[in-house]
Amino acid sequence: MTDNLFDKILQPIRLRKSEIGGRVALEEFFSDKSRIIYSSSFRRLQQKAQVFSLELNSSVRSRLTHSLEVADIGKILASKIARELYKKQKISDENAVEIPAVVENACLMHDIGNPPFGHFGEAALIKWAKERLPEYAQKANINSEKIKPLLADFYEFDGNPQGIRIISRLHCEKDEFALNLTIPSLLAAVKYARASGEASEGKKIKKKAGYFQTEAPLIEKAYGLIGWEKGRRYPLTYIMEAADDISYCLSDVSDAVKKKIISPEEFLSSFQQIWQERYGDEKIPVEGLTKKTFADDFGASVCIDISHKAVEAAAEEFVSRYEEFCSGTAEELINKNMPIGRVLDVIKTFSVKYIYQSEEAESIELSGFSVIYGLLNKYFSRLLQLSQSEFLAFVEGKKVDGLAYEKHLFNRLSKRCVRSYQNQLKEWLNNQQAVETYGADVLEWWLRVHLIVDHIGGMTDNFALFEYQMLEGIRINN
Repeated sequence: MTDNLFDKILQPIRLRKSEIGGRVALEEFFSDKSRIIYSSSFRRLQQKAQVFSLELNSSVRSRLTHSLEVADIGKILASKIARELYKKQKISDENAVEIPAVVENACLMHDIGNPPFGHFGEAALIKWAKERLPEYAQKANINSEKIKPLLADFYEFDGNPQGIRIISRLHCEKDEFALNLTIPSLLAAVKYARASGEASEGKKIKKKAGYFQTEAPLIEKAYGLIGWEKGRRYPLTYIMEAADDISYCLSDVSDAVKKKIISPEEFLSSFQQIWQERYGDEKIPVEGLTKKTFADDFGASVCIDISHKAVEAAAEEFVSRYEEFCSGTAEELINKNMPIGRVLDVIKTFSVKYIYQSEEAESIELSGFSVIYGLLNKYFSRLLQLSQSEFLAFVEGKKVDGLAYEKHLFNRLSKRCVRSYQNQLKEWLNNQQAVETYGADVLEWWLRVHLIVDHIGGMTDNFALFEYQMLEGIRINN
């Protein structure tokens, strides 16, 4: 066997050494899965929307059911890849069972950081940050030039880096290491290979932030422990991303058909029209997509066939370009040079036009935007305009004259998020270089903004709506 990269990058190291010894790598990765699925953040995905927020029809997907489907596809895809790599003597037999376990973990986590109301929740948070944070910093007497580079965490807010923050910071019931996942599971979930504020360099694997500056020291330490170079994507992340692409393309159309937003005939007709416009007379590689209607339902008639073909094609692509994906510099695994990649491209185009812009989806998104922006702008932002001494008095449980309303707002913050804020404040104030660069007051305020965002971002769709209605005085009972 030639040099095996996976012997190095699948080391089951944790940032804090596990208290349980004697386990093999696979058992450590199974332990990661347990930590993820038993976490409250994972459970809360049950009441976070995939597309349709506040949905009463339980057969329509939530972020939780979507994550389980992605994990299933990811495990199947990773298993196919691992078997082929083992046959070619690229990996060991131990690696062949470890790779699917790590990919499954990354898939389970891939949406764990999504805020209420999905992408519109992200958009509301970014708009609030860009419009209000400079003003709030000024009111709190924070140096505008020193805080400026740190604000990239909020100007580039996204569910992916927030997910890394949740698993590595916020579940601090035991200690500051949170879920303390193995480095392979942690890095496989880092979708984009850069921190907020860093240049994208025109690369798709860097088009967004993969982690915030708050977590940059943790990620860089993780890279160092397995000898991985910063700025390169961890190889198994490609498989997680492909599983997500396959899953959401199919599930969003299936849910739209279930909700009668579109009919099967409308989908097929529009798919064929878009295909013709984009790819001419090229043969559609999925027979079910060439028909006038579904023989049964979308799932039985089309989804299974597309999923099988996509998994086969993605596995073949990864194995054939193994060295490129192992370098961490390749772009996406499923691309438009592949026939099945073109199918997914057309489905994405259809979904944007007919599902995400449907009246029902847009109405909910507009409401969700108002809820998140309102919670941040009208209410919890008051805590950002306090001086450091006033806010820390709240943290220490002290009363501050003239700030009763602000104290009530502070009391509504997640106790776990407050504890994480305290852990991080201690860590960053012990970082002499950071204190010299930014100043202790700037670091505290930056982490305070994260505390507010962590609290809002961790809400379910239902709870965010309730909290907004309660603070508006529209609703006073649970």
